[in-house]
Amino acid sequence: MSGAGRLVAEAVAHHEAGRLGQSEATYRAALELSPGRASILHNLGVVVAAQGRHGEALAHFEAALAAEPHYASAHFNRAVALQSLGRAREVLGAFGRAVALDPGNYDAHRALGFGWLAAGERGRALDHFARTCELRRGEDREGAALASLTYASRAKLEHDAAQLRYIARAKRDGKRFELLGRAYHEVARDFPEGITALTLEQLDMLGDDYNTAIHIASAPEIGEGTINPALDRAGIERDYLSHPCAATWFDGLLTAPALALLRRYLLESTIWHDFSHIGGFVATYLEDGLACPLMLQIADELRAALPGVLGPHPLSQAWAFKGLDGCSSVAAHADDAAVSVNFWVTPNAANLDAARGGLTICRVPPPADWEIRGYEADTSEIAAFMAAHEAQGLAVPYGENRAALFQSRLFHGSDTPQFAPGYENHRINVTLLYGRHG
Repeated sequence: MSGAGRLVAEAVAHHEAGRLGQSEATYRAALELSPGRASILHNLGVVVAAQGRHGEALAHFEAALAAEPHYASAHFNRAVALQSLGRAREVLGAFGRAVALDPGNYDAHRALGFGWLAAGERGRALDHFARTCELRRGEDREGAALASLTYASRAKLEHDAAQLRYIARAKRDGKRFELLGRAYHEVARDFPEGITALTLEQLDMLGDDYNTAIHIASAPEIGEGTINPALDRAGIERDYLSHPCAATWFDGLLTAPALALLRRYLLESTIWHDFSHIGGFVATYLEDGLACPLMLQIADELRAALPGVLGPHPLSQAWAFKGLDGCSSVAAHADDAAVSVNFWVTPNAANLDAARGGLTICRVPPPADWEIRGYEADTSEIAAFMAAHEAQGLAVPYGENRAALFQSRLFHGSDTPQFAPGYENHRINVTLLYGRHG
């Protein structure tokens, strides 16, 4: 091995161990022995970017590309650096070059999905979200979601069995879904409650399409728009902006056709792939099945409807969560965004306690130095913080088509849901995150 090769190996080891400064110094020493080598310039850029020096990293990536113009990883990391520097006009082209060289780059397709949506190009955004879903669940999947394709829980299997039986009742050719639903129910009957690997025999019973897009309901854009024209948009923005720690709620977010179509999409589409994030829930995300023309239209038109609050903030993520038990609740947490919008689609008749079941928001922000570690890690500390500031809490009762609008950094969690049993009664909330915190 050459002297430069030995230094590169040392730099990689430093990087993997988290010794970024030593890794950077070692890459620089390797460059002195092998000036202009594209791989060393690229890796140096990655280490520099990891230390937050994105402008300097960009220069290294561009030097690597000058030496090797078709270096796919350098194109991708150059795009990430441009994004970190806020150079939005250049970002889409840069990620586009990355996927042209590497069509299986999941992260680049995901970035393009959100980038084109921010630019108002919903159709192009949908193309890239369809590709991320294909890379996770399709025939040429790359392994990003492998665990969710070979593991299950009893609750997940029972949910899928109920959904397949629901689809069977709604489709003329429902026999296939009915038989598949029976197979899922049979596997669920003796399956452990916790997340467990499926045996080969169980996978054979479920079929090759387990936890993939077995059925997707049609959810096209609506020509007359999705956001309720009767909303007091100025009043909503005025109420939101009148609070130092902004949080408000309002009814009638979507038009009746949009709400009905969205609910049908969420009930019939087999997109509830995530069953490990929060116990008692299944979830779906834009990049893993939630993206459809209607969903992107709602997110885009809501931003336009509330320009004083959402206008400066492009959509950064969206998800839907479904409680599998009538009392399933999400513990208090904060979102990694600037503004959050949470709304519900399950009919009010499913809610057994009309005064509860919605969302509690703490209108006291966490201290600036509060380090958010993760959903599970922060639960007890956040609960104690919210209890200490209970008088400053905003309780949003559950309501079909009711939306809560709040600063994402504010702690929030479920308000003691109590919903009726049955597949159609599952409590479904949709969350749209706009912008970035800070």
